[in-house]
Amino acid sequence: MDAGFVGIDRLVRAGHVEPGQRDRVIFLWDEIRRLKREKNAFLPAHNYQLPEIQAVADYVGDSFELAVRARDINAGLVVFCGVRFMAEGCHTLAPQTPVYLPSLKALCSLAEVDADDVAERQEFLRSLGRNFATMTYVNTYADVKAMSDACCTSSNAPRIAAGLGAPDILFVPDQNLAYQVAIKTRRMYLPPPEANRFHAAEYRAQIEPLIRHGERQGLVGNVFAWEGACHVHHQMTVDDIARIRAQDPQAVVIVHGEVKPELQRAADEVLSTSQMARYVAAHPEKSRYAILTECGLVVRMELDHPEKQFYKPCRLCQYMKANDLESVYETLRDEPADRRITLPEGVRQGAARAMLRMIELAA
Repeated sequence: MDAGFVGIDRLVRAGHVEPGQRDRVIFLWDEIRRLKREKNAFLPAHNYQLPEIQAVADYVGDSFELAVRARDINAGLVVFCGVRFMAEGCHTLAPQTPVYLPSLKALCSLAEVDADDVAERQEFLRSLGRNFATMTYVNTYADVKAMSDACCTSSNAPRIAAGLGAPDILFVPDQNLAYQVAIKTRRMYLPPPEANRFHAAEYRAQIEPLIRHGERQGLVGNVFAWEGACHVHHQMTVDDIARIRAQDPQAVVIVHGEVKPELQRAADEVLSTSQMARYVAAHPEKSRYAILTECGLVVRMELDHPEKQFYKPCRLCQYMKANDLESVYETLRDEPADRRITLPEGVRQGAARAMLRMIELAA
């Protein structure tokens, strides 16, 4: 979606900008806009970024939307207002354009997957004779993306899985989104081994009864879940939903696909961040919502829909909040070498193949 959605007065009234910082924010907005014009710079921002960053961004969206925009970028440089794997994805699809990340602390705990561990799991599945494809969530770094048949996001994961042409899916790294893929594609969900505790014989004993059960049910295959989870979404509980249901039975409960399976089953809708925003906009007759995702999106919804009420059993991601308006301005102004995102060309090409396959299958 296009940015520039809200002015300084609304941010101050809503408590997102301190009154004493009002003039500084206006100055930074003016300087960022000036530098964008002078340098032909493009500022994409994820839905979880701070509202004062979203307000000056050129485009705000979810991971899939940002990936598509990265493919089509025509700019002198990019200052990517998100986390590192997103900036890597932009460089992957637009290698001719310098890409900068405002804060090197803008990482992602979910993305911390060892490529050697993925290779070991792939070899394990081959040893079982499984006909599988490897899907990697975009919340991974490029070396892991390069090992996959296709990437996916929370908005398109079931569609990508359905288009890969293999009965089994090795889904890396989010175990909860893997559950959503299994349910929506009629595959058996195979829970992951314990984190850092993969032992081939033990894991085989764990999954083989479930595989047989799925075959008896006539399911089309299996989803082998990785042992990863978003630390923000994974800490949410069914009690969060139960409290909302008790307080306001008419509230629409929407959760992200990264929450635990029991929350997905208890919710009214399971959607990606941009799908959440579109759902609220498309239902003017519904006025009360509980949104279980990172709080940045809920802030955006409150600003977009002041006539609606939003309960906030959300959580903050310190990585998404590592970028601030000052660091965006400094990065755009100085183009610091240590904030420029680059990849080895072989890794970039492999990751680009997987990301472009995602865009193709999601069309």
